[in-house]
Amino acid sequence: MFMRSCMGSHRALPPAMLLRRLLQPLQGALSHGRAVSGDGQTPLPGQTPLPGLTPLPSQARVVICGGGIVGTSVAYHLAKLGWTDIVLLEQGSVAKAISIESQMADYSNSLYQQLQEETGVNTGYVKTGSLCLAQNQDRFLSLKRLASRLKVMGISCSVLKPKEVSKLHPLVNIHDLVGALHLPGDAVVSPPDLNRGLAVAAAGQAGTTRMCAGIVSVAKAISIESQMADYSNSLYQQLQEETGVNTGYVKTGSLCLAQNQDRFLSLKRLASRLKVMGISCSVLKPKEVSKLHPLVNIHDLVGALHLPGDAVVSPPDLNRGLAVAAAGQGVQILERTSVQQVLVERGHVTAVETDRGSISCEYFVPRWDYQTGRQLRTSPLYDRLDTQGARWMEKHGFERPKYFVPAGKDLLSLDQSKTFYKPDWFDLVGSEVKCCKEAVCVIDMSSFTKFELTSTGDQALDFLQFLCANDIDVPVGHMVHTGMLNQRGGYENDCSVVRLSKNSFFIISPSDQQVHCWSWMKQHMASDPQLHLEDVSWKYTALNLIGPRATDILAELSYVSMTPDHFPSMFCKEMSVGYANGIRVMSMTHTGEPGFMLYIPIEYALHVYNEVMSVGQKYGVRNAGYYALRSLRIEKFLAFWGQDLDAFTTPLECGREFRVKFDTDMDFLGREALLRQRQEGVTRRLVMLVLEDHDTELDLWPWWGEPILRNQQLVGSTTSSAYSYTLQRHVCLGFVSAPGGPDFVSRGDYEVDIAGQRYAAKAKLYPFSSILSQQRRRKHQLDLGTLTPE
Repeated sequence: MFMRSCMGSHRALPPAMLLRRLLQPLQGALSHGRAVSGDGQTPLPGQTPLPGLTPLPSQARVVICGGGIVGTSVAYHLAKLGWTDIVLLEQGSVAKAISIESQMADYSNSLYQQLQEETGVNTGYVKTGSLCLAQNQDRFLSLKRLASRLKVMGISCSVLKPKEVSKLHPLVNIHDLVGALHLPGDAVVSPPDLNRGLAVAAAGQAGTTRMCAGIVSVAKAISIESQMADYSNSLYQQLQEETGVNTGYVKTGSLCLAQNQDRFLSLKRLASRLKVMGISCSVLKPKEVSKLHPLVNIHDLVGALHLPGDAVVSPPDLNRGLAVAAAGQGVQILERTSVQQVLVERGHVTAVETDRGSISCEYFVPRWDYQTGRQLRTSPLYDRLDTQGARWMEKHGFERPKYFVPAGKDLLSLDQSKTFYKPDWFDLVGSEVKCCKEAVCVIDMSSFTKFELTSTGDQALDFLQFLCANDIDVPVGHMVHTGMLNQRGGYENDCSVVRLSKNSFFIISPSDQQVHCWSWMKQHMASDPQLHLEDVSWKYTALNLIGPRATDILAELSYVSMTPDHFPSMFCKEMSVGYANGIRVMSMTHTGEPGFMLYIPIEYALHVYNEVMSVGQKYGVRNAGYYALRSLRIEKFLAFWGQDLDAFTTPLECGREFRVKFDTDMDFLGREALLRQRQEGVTRRLVMLVLEDHDTELDLWPWWGEPILRNQQLVGSTTSSAYSYTLQRHVCLGFVSAPGGPDFVSRGDYEVDIAGQRYAAKAKLYPFSSILSQQRRRKHQLDLGTLTPE
């Protein structure tokens, strides 16, 4: 079934197995000079043979790797456009399961209906419509939010009450139903037939497309998951015979238990997919579970899924067995060798740097391990903050505090609270924000990416001047906010650059930019031994002191005046704090509030933190988290990379033209694109939206992704939002279409759609200058129409 509202999913394969499976068919094809087909080119009954199954060619104009729905569709459409000499490579069968993205739904509807006439292959297309059911309020609210986005995209859908569901489908049990989402235009297809139809159509375009199948027939639907399960079972059993290492393999079977109807329905759906893939499984009732495992408590059980073929292994023993087997095949296994960095030139891996030296390589397959565990990367203050009530979030594998729970609060209930409405942490974050504005708060921001760039001459400055949009040639001790842009003028990185000395720079980037920013900079760095880039993220603990009393704390700890006259904004100085040397103190907070960032050598981190908290007691110091920081930065209209900015956003679109060195003749990456955009006009703008008639206590909250409407027409969507404790209203940031420039934005009537409910909003292109002066006024007294931009 393909649905506008759903996306397909797949499981990642073990890299070693995946590489082995991918190389086997290609090696066979190359060694025999033809494409290997497990059972030849015999089509399944009722299917049209694929033309053009030729030997593997030595060259081609276009090579498409992967014969799934995307690969075959690309081949088909390129061929329709007149492209020739196209090769599609598929290690298995081109007749495998597919998924359709919502943006392609309308086009797919028409394509799949006409495909049979063009190819003679029946795709099994039937327009059935679909129902997404909700058995609790949170699920129903999620469907309402989805419906609001679908409607503004022009996709027909409707939110139904239980009785309306019953009229549409009388067999649906509505007794525990809260509501549903109906999409009448959804349809079903036969994935193997559809995939084959596209392949036949692509191959039939004047014979310009060749299909090179892998180890199985192109006419046979084979599941990768099923193949891998069977392969793993046989591998683990034979591994002990080959290596003598006991892998601990025991076929035990498995039970997935369901204690509510939602979970049971999910297991039923899973069972249907597993059976199609040829994996033995059965859905059991509670009494059947009891017969299979008498010790299982079935009193609160709804049902279960039984997979008799599942097995267990001992991971350490299995890992050792695989290593021994690999070594027996000539693989060099180097233990106690740490990978320090991967060198990339123009997008290609050229070498791997280890603590024992460098390994040059032409091709390198990395471990695509998406780490889902917690406490993988922590700052030296983690344990100290945890004992003080920190509740944690993860960013790029790094633990960061969300907010702090005072002693006596119910930690468990706060951790488990999930709602689309006002959250339980609202007052906690509010008190942290208040402290940031009236006293001083400390936020551990050690997760930020930190680089040092040095050179013997002007190489470092010249490199940054080319890579950065802003002018980096500032006096020593000064900071510059700048973007690193691509050829389109979009943000590859949004960072702060500090000039430590004439030829030394300290670069601070968002947490999730550590790998990307390093790669981007190394990609554009000249091969010059006099120019050196180092990742020093692990060397420094970063403390953000936010609030008017931060000046008092630092002055007392450093014996130096920290007033704006002696320590101006966007200034950096290396100084001693609490007798700890070499601390880089910077007059910025990433929030628009007064304060300082302290980059502390890691060995001094705990000492400096203790000193700050001890001295700060008389100034009202307290800990704060990233939720408070988000509220502060959004009400100041500060956009963050990864949330509001990306590689397709230019400085002109987000009001940062003043951070571009247009007034110089220096060339920089993205300059031509920005000049062209400035001449042609900006067609979208980042705006700040303050909700006017939204009830924080009773209404659904905006989070991100909500549609933005101008004069009843869709013009964009929100990118981030937060409650402003200063304005006592919700503030959203988002991009809107602006074909008429700033006047177009300022003259419209705006609304934000939250799960189908629209709320009026005041749109601004610049921050409100009078927020601070009006922060003590009551909500109903604020006249947003009179607020003027800075």
